[in-house]
Amino acid sequence: MHNIIPITINDLEFFVSEELSILEACKYVGINVPRFCYHETLSIPGNCRMCLVEIEDIEKPRPSCLAELVEDISIYTESLFVKKARQNVLETLLLNHPLDCPICDQAGECDLQDQAKTFGVDHSRFRFDKRGVEDKDCGPLIKTIMTRCIHCTRCVRFGSEVAGIDFLGTLNRGRSTEIGGFVAGFFNSEISGNVIDLCPVGALTSKPYGFKSRPWELKLNETTDITDSTGSNIYINFKELEIFRVLPKNNNEINEHIISDKARFSYDANTNNRIQKIIKEDENSSKYLVQEWKNAIIEFDNTINQKKNVYMIANEDIGLENLSLLKKN
Repeated sequence: MHNIIPITINDLEFFVSEELSILEACKYVGINVPRFCYHETLSIPGNCRMCLVEIEDIEKPRPSCLAELVEDISIYTESLFVKKARQNVLETLLLNHPLDCPICDQAGECDLQDQAKTFGVDHSRFRFDKRGVEDKDCGPLIKTIMTRCIHCTRCVRFGSEVAGIDFLGTLNRGRSTEIGGFVAGFFNSEISGNVIDLCPVGALTSKPYGFKSRPWELKLNETTDITDSTGSNIYINFKELEIFRVLPKNNNEINEHIISDKARFSYDANTNNRIQKIIKEDENSSKYLVQEWKNAIIEFDNTINQKKNVYMIANEDIGLENLSLLKKN
């Protein structure tokens, strides 16, 4: 059993488990600490330095994701000292970041945009040319614009720790650091699309969703994935009658924040890969003519009633209820 210790955050006293980090303790008591590299289900690298906090009697700010709790520790997350430290960190992260928010698919739900609004400044001390990074080929599902990357390494850790594929890694050092693959090839994993959600900026986005809509234009419904037997919790983003994307809904008892690529990208089957119209061969002209659905269903029903032996061909996509109805009739 974990020990409960008293701590002070922003001059308010709380009692939390000593096994938590400062960031987790702040999250537990409802205090938001900005971060880019930290994620609940991944290891903690502490490389973005956005979650800096001030600790009493310590001269320098500390990254809260790595700092451990001790009894009667006094922490400040909103002091002027912390704000200035985060401003400097954000200025560093934006040195080589392109100014392409108007054409970025991440715009509107970008962590970097949110933090730039809070801690950003209206000028930069960087007086050199911005560097560019070559985009990587991750396959037909993941679109990469690596100049936007802030090297949070979430995608690297997800591939190694969750997907079990060391496809991405950190290359070079210093100003030349970039995320890429040591060997050219596709991100060959059934859950590769989750790096799209993990990326806090627009470096990794969805290719099928690219330039189609903005998040504030879409409506949202909660539902359950039916492409496999896991029953993953998902969100459906749609506009009018068209589904634009599928996102995971966090459920720690089933799928956490992860869904398969089939669940994420198979929504096009609702519009493209389905029967759109009925075509029947005309007995007189031997030509194929488009038929109304109502007439086709009536004729199909009459055909079944007239013939004794009717054969049906079913594939893996048909539901159990429909199979039961066919057997019953």
